[in-house]
Amino acid sequence: MKLGEMNWPDIRDLDKKKLVAVYPIASFEQHGLHLPLLTDTIQLDALVERMDSRIADRIVCLPTQWLGYSFHHMNFGGSLTATSQTHIQMLVETIHGLIQAGFDQVLVINGHGGNSADLKVALQNLKESHDEARVYGASWWHVAPELDEIREAGPDGSGHAGETETSLMLALRPDLVQTDRFHADGGRPPSAYNRKVDRFRRIDEHSSRGNFGDPGFGTAEKGERMMEVVVDALVEIVDDILSDKL
Repeated sequence: MKLGEMNWPDIRDLDKKKLVAVYPIASFEQHGLHLPLLTDTIQLDALVERMDSRIADRIVCLPTQWLGYSFHHMNFGGSLTATSQTHIQMLVETIHGLIQAGFDQVLVINGHGGNSADLKVALQNLKESHDEARVYGASWWHVAPELDEIREAGPDGSGHAGETETSLMLALRPDLVQTDRFHADGGRPPSAYNRKVDRFRRIDEHSSRGNFGDPGFGTAEKGERMMEVVVDALVEIVDDILSDKL
């Protein structure tokens, strides 16, 4: 069910104990030379739409929030961002509204890596203010280990606007993919500790074109398979929430 297409008496009469409110959060930011600014939002819209087509009796879905935390992309023109503080407050206040309406089981599905830190803080804040609610957060690329079986570009080939996102967009909106502009780009520091020590970087500090990975490995067929395994996992997560396993 789509919450925005319902009226308040229908919402009031829902058996909310049998429902999970799904809140998708994405971004509006550059995706290299070949993908559009709304890439994350388009992908997440499609994932939630497929979830809704399968389990509409178990979820109520918000529209995808397209403004995210994208400071690290702002040196590439057209990207838009909220500050971290504003973004966290947006998440907290939106979920507060859901809880106030009686939805005390909420799943935030994240479609943008830059949102991850803010989402964790928002979940902490909500636990402090709404201890009775069960609020979950999941980034879609983390929920389905089968994604690694589909990818072929190696561990560094599937990052921002790389193999995975290019495949998804070729499956969903091939008209928006400029295949003649595919270039591998981006690199990690050579230190053996680069995955163990945190440092926040802008994407232009390690990518000249704005992508990270190799979009040349992307195909529509892979994108369709990726969509299916992710939706399968998200449906299982909803069922685990409703059965009190999570």
